[in-house]
Order: sequence, then C-alpha cells, then structure tokens
Amino acid sequence: MKKLLLLILFFTSSFFFSYAQKYKDKYINDASKTALSWLNDINHESYESAYNGLAKENKNQYPKEIWIKLINELMIEFGKLNSRSIISKNFKSSIEGIEDGFYVLLEFKSDYKKTKNHKEFIILKQNDQTNWVILDYNYEFNSLEQFPILSD
Repeated sequence: MKKLLLLILFFTSSFFFSYAQKYKDKYINDASKTALSWLNDINHESYESAYNGLAKENKNQYPKEIWIKLINELMIEFGKLNSRSIISKNFKSSIEGIEDGFYVLLEFKSDYKKTKNHKEFIILKQNDQTNWVILDYNYEFNSLEQFPILSD
C-alpha cells in the first residue's frame, strides 16, 4: 500500500511540475517576443510605440517627451544596431524590492556600431491585463573611444 501511495504521489507531483514548466516556458517565450519588439521599436526610432510598452511605474516616473528625448540620446550614443541575441532568460514570481507577480528577466548580447562588449538587460512584468510590459531596461558596454584602434 505504501508503494502505491508513493507511486501516486510521484506521478501527481510530476504532472504538476510539467504543467508549471509548460506555463513558465510560455511566459518566457511571450515576454521575449515583447522585449524583442520593444527593442526593435527603439532601434528603428519608434520611440512613442516603445514608450507605450513601458510599465505604468516607468510612465509615472518619466513623461513621454522626456523619456523619448533620453532614449533618443542613448541610441545616438550606441550607434546603429548590427545584431542582438538572447543569452539568458529566467522566469521569477518574486524579485527583491518589487511586489510579487510574474516577471521575466532577459539578457542580450548586442552589437552596436559605437560600443564594444555590449549587453542589454530587460525585466518584463505581466500587468493586470496579463500583457507583458517593460519594467526595467539596463545595459553595460565599453565605448569604442576607449579602444582607438578599433574605432577607425
């Protein structure tokens, strides 16, 4: 009888784990598409569309005109995008300092004309309409000006 109960427990937990994994993968896939579309808007100077994809926390922090000016200046600093690829993606239901919810963290390796060793980081959250929105965008890179031989 104990073996039967253990078998039932094992199959039940396996079922729920695979069910949860299926939804986790779907969330990551859907959020990744949203992030790539958002980045594409920025790289093609569709700044108003990109602004509309921000979480309301960001919109409350930056009026549209200011955000568009800042992101435009940033894209001028980066230069033209040559390529981008996702190098990590993670789903989280909690992030320290932020209310619990559904979050996807993405890291991209990006190749811009005016930067070297460029990485972009995006945190997306699912809003109350179950849409993925951009909660945070960060980046790190070295300027080609630091490497004069490479910038010629």
